[in-house]
Amino acid sequence: MQFPKKVCLALCMWVAVMSANAQVQTARYVSMTTMSKGYYEYLPQGYNPASLQTYPLILFIHGLGECGDGTTQLSRVLNNGTPKQINQGIFPTSFTNGGSTYKYIVISPQFVDWPGPVEIDNIINYVSQNYRVDINRIYLTGLSMGGGVVWEYCGISSYQASRVAAIVPVCGAGWPDQGYGRTIAGANVAVWATHNDGDPTVPVMYTNQYIVNINGAPTPPTPLAKKSIFVSNSHDAWSATYNLNFRENGQNVYEWMLNYKRNITVLAVTGLDFHVTKNAGKVLLSWKTQSETNNAGFDVERSADGRTFSRIAEQASISINGSGASYTFTDPAPLPGTNYYRLRQKDQNNNFSYSEIRSADFTSKGMFSVYPNPVGATLNLSSDYFFINGTLSVFDVKGVKLKQFKLQGSGMQQLPLSELPPGFYIADISDGLVREQIRFIKK
Repeated sequence: MQFPKKVCLALCMWVAVMSANAQVQTARYVSMTTMSKGYYEYLPQGYNPASLQTYPLILFIHGLGECGDGTTQLSRVLNNGTPKQINQGIFPTSFTNGGSTYKYIVISPQFVDWPGPVEIDNIINYVSQNYRVDINRIYLTGLSMGGGVVWEYCGISSYQASRVAAIVPVCGAGWPDQGYGRTIAGANVAVWATHNDGDPTVPVMYTNQYIVNINGAPTPPTPLAKKSIFVSNSHDAWSATYNLNFRENGQNVYEWMLNYKRNITVLAVTGLDFHVTKNAGKVLLSWKTQSETNNAGFDVERSADGRTFSRIAEQASISINGSGASYTFTDPAPLPGTNYYRLRQKDQNNNFSYSEIRSADFTSKGMFSVYPNPVGATLNLSSDYFFINGTLSVFDVKGVKLKQFKLQGSGMQQLPLSELPPGFYIADISDGLVREQIRFIKK
């Protein structure tokens, strides 16, 4: 079939325009942290890694239903929110705020399971080191599980909170801890939280109480945290939140985030490369730098949970004339269980920064896993730990115990959950010597 010349010309022009406006979201099969094996990368038009120009960063964190292996299942990340908009070609290539134009870098990792603050910290470190990120304009947003992760990351410590300029947690599946709220307030993190008033999966009370905790802190934040509660009996608050036509005070969520920035000074060390190795019951820490300017040295910090760290050693800078240097330290008595390590780099002006967190496992218990997740009528618990008198208790998001099972022996154990309604739950596994909690969703 032949088209008239005018039609062919019009088609060619349309293809050219569509190609010029196409948005590229690239799958990267790279593990930025242990809980993530791949991610989607969206770079602004005109992005040049060799240039000095930097861009604001959106780190998007998906829901529990989009967890996957980071390779064959990575496309699940495109189901909702910002990566869906980019995939559909409707995400604006630029945003205007205060007379200035901004273009976002958007990173959307896929997690194999519910990530903690350690994983988010490692991802921010990786992205900041490998992309042209404006470290004063780092923004976090996520839905359901991802919203809970955003709350926890900014609430767990003032250091993490101070790395982020603004957050948009959507129907966040995170208990509204008062201490977390005060930490967020103390760091002046800008907050715009959203939820549906009749959410059957994550109670709207979570978002309402978080806003109360933040704004009711002894020193309220500037700005005060805000919320948008939609009238709906669905869990899906993200479609409304990320809708480009949803605005408050004339701004959608992407324009609103750009109102806020940090004032972080570029610090004294470049090219920090940090490793942890188990060696005959001890832990060898080694790190090196590419250059050091005005660097005072490093504190070696250790944690039993990846959240609360304490200093176990201090090493002064050995750089000569600003060159790079190599360092080592041996922890002669690691804690039982998993040991987490990080470096706190200090300069002569009392500024500081943290390395990525590394870990060494000295636990004698087996690793627990729940599969599939989301689960159906049966929860499969896999472990190489030998239970003598163990229990698995199932709690809902309000902390109410709904079921309890006895655990004996090792290997895979099948536990019936057919009577539980769909929703988020916590499996609390214990036998008196070990205890672990695993979040899961019942479909």
